[in-house]
Amino acid sequence: MSIFMPVVYQDDDILFEAGEVAHSFYLIQSGQVRIIDEASNQEIALLGEGEAFGEQSLLSMGVRSATAKAVGKTTCQQVEVTALRSLLTKNGGIVTHLFEALLLQLYMQNSLKN
Repeated sequence: MSIFMPVVYQDDDILFEAGEVAHSFYLIQSGQVRIIDEASNQEIALLGEGEAFGEQSLLSMGVRSATAKAVGKTTCQQVEVTALRSLLTKNGGIVTHLFEALLLQLYMQNSLKN
């Protein structure tokens, strides 16, 4: 069972909006994604191939703090939190702790960029 679901977005498609409950995170396979602070309408980041975003959904099960919008045709691997947590519960062991530590590091790195 794969936890990755490929999703293709067209230019200006919204992947998620600020304030939504965070249920998944994303890995960019091709294209770009613009992360926008809705309050100021400012671009926070422009992410490209190989970058990940939305990791706060795995860390806090919280709400989105920004809006993500596709720039051009963009393909992402979407990972649903429930599927990932289920997989880690069944096969986790030390991998679960390692994965959570890596996600925390990614979250902190993204916070420092902003």
